Amino acid sequence: MAQRKKKLTKKKRHTANREPETDSDGDFELAVEIKDDDSPGRKLPRFPAASECLSDVEPDTRELVRAQNKKKKKSGGFQSMGLSYPVFKGVMKKGYKIPTPIQRKTVPVILDGKDVVAMARTGSGKTAAFLIPMFEKLKAPQAQTGARALILTPTRELALQTMKFTKELGKFTGLKTALILGGDRMEDQFAALHENPDIIIGTPGRLMHVVMEMNLKLHSVEYVVFDEADRLFEMGFAEQLQEIIRRLPDTRQTLLFSATLPKLLVEFARAGLTEPVLIRLDVDSKLSDQIKLSFFHLRVDDKPALLLHLLRNVVKPQEQTVVFAATKHHVEYLKELLSSEGLECAYIYSALDQTARKINIGKFVHRKAMVLLVTDVAARGIDIPLLDNVINYNFPSKAKLFLHRVGRVGRAGRSGTAYSLICPDEMPYVYDLHLFLGRPVQFASPEHTQDSEGVFGRVPQRILDDESAHLITSHENSLDLQNLLRVSENAYKQYLKSRPNPSPESIRRVKNTDVSSMGVHPVLGCGLEKMELECLQIVDAIKSYKSKATIFEINSSSKTPASEVMRAKRSKDTRLVDKFSKQREDRAAESRLQQPTNPTTTADCDITEKVESDLN
Repeated sequence: MAQRKKKLTKKKRHTANREPETDSDGDFELAVEIKDDDSPGRKLPRFPAASECLSDVEPDTRELVRAQNKKKKKSGGFQSMGLSYPVFKGVMKKGYKIPTPIQRKTVPVILDGKDVVAMARTGSGKTAAFLIPMFEKLKAPQAQTGARALILTPTRELALQTMKFTKELGKFTGLKTALILGGDRMEDQFAALHENPDIIIGTPGRLMHVVMEMNLKLHSVEYVVFDEADRLFEMGFAEQLQEIIRRLPDTRQTLLFSATLPKLLVEFARAGLTEPVLIRLDVDSKLSDQIKLSFFHLRVDDKPALLLHLLRNVVKPQEQTVVFAATKHHVEYLKELLSSEGLECAYIYSALDQTARKINIGKFVHRKAMVLLVTDVAARGIDIPLLDNVINYNFPSKAKLFLHRVGRVGRAGRSGTAYSLICPDEMPYVYDLHLFLGRPVQFASPEHTQDSEGVFGRVPQRILDDESAHLITSHENSLDLQNLLRVSENAYKQYLKSRPNPSPESIRRVKNTDVSSMGVHPVLGCGLEKMELECLQIVDAIKSYKSKATIFEINSSSKTPASEVMRAKRSKDTRLVDKFSKQREDRAAESRLQQPTNPTTTADCDITEKVESDLN
């Protein structure tokens, strides 16, 4: 009997000394220190990881645990936000270590129940900034009918991207999500809503259609997010949004996330939010410091040749590139061109079949194609974590659209490069962009190196000649290429008719710019910059040559009546011609004196503000 008692005592001691089991997936202790007269320093036991989460605890205790946990953990991390275990585990599983600045600013405010208007540049982590507090507020599935969270996005691609993030971050919460998108079968979407989802993610047009068809009630929604809210209004969804808002309860919490804040959105914010907190980040820089810009000046006919040269010789083989074109016809032409040249590429535009869209995005994401050809439908919403380059085949007409395009690279602290192909009619938009960013336009010079940032330079003629000769042969051997080229040229003419006009100030600056003095871009130079510049200047001189003699006077020894009449008229009007030429030179000199040397000076601030208001 004594021996048995001794064994039991030994077993108890071994159990007491054993360390409690912990979850290897980034678990953290949730303990509350309760002090009273009898047992100072006594602690509540740790909550289990998977089976019994915080949602099973009484609300008062849960809030106490969250407050204590928020107080005890180190500041600067997700632990300091006091997240419940299932939410925190999802964040750690996703691989997030520390919150981004927008997440650090917005998540605590949203958890306090306040309406928020958040502005931060593309790629700053806005999606997780509203998903994490959403999971924390919803906690776990409930028996009540009706969705409790609604997320509206402007494009199908962004909705799919948000759905992917929702599944990954909310993996351990058990919350159900329904995706309502245009292009998918209505029957499948009706079935998804009948399963009583906790979260609805959708585009406004299709959601409004489903709401009307099903007479869907949104009275149980308590958390509403308008993602890329400025784009929602640019795409003409204002009417659907107002109708959806009318169906939502007044007690909801509303969040607006955007990279910019146009005036129309301000009016909407006043109507749809209650005492919102405005959080603005990166307003001064506007563009990530990790993005390197390069601008190439060339004729519009030479763009395909330079695009091929960039993809073959400048972009590294292991790097992925997104090419932005003006219309779907340009995308189709470039897809056929690159394929004929042996460059594997994927493509997306708005009129493309939904199945084809999924196939092409998957092809690019899984690196089976290293080039993605898109229209502006992909300027937002496609998050390729390892994207290296963006090429603007057609330069955007708005500075904010440029920010969204190049925002596809330089995400999550990574670096990237944006190449822009500029033809003469796009030059004023480049000046608009630099005024918007508050930067001077830097023309290439021999002092610039390949690492120089934001340089505007010319393309060596030998590069264009080599590629163009090859392209002429390719087009002659392919009727498809010829037809697609003709269609894209006609589409570009229509595109020019609908393109917004640049600011008058930028047009004036372009007129006063001497393109012939612009050097060869350092990215394309190879030690022959001086020789190349001389060749380009000779070509410019030939292009701009204008004979002072009329066609009747070309042969000076001609004694025809027509040539004699022209000589008599010229001798009579010589004084008037000289007077007009002198006046024109005086006006040009005066405008050069008035032009400011630095666009960031105080005198130019008014111009910058005017351009920003025009762009808004």
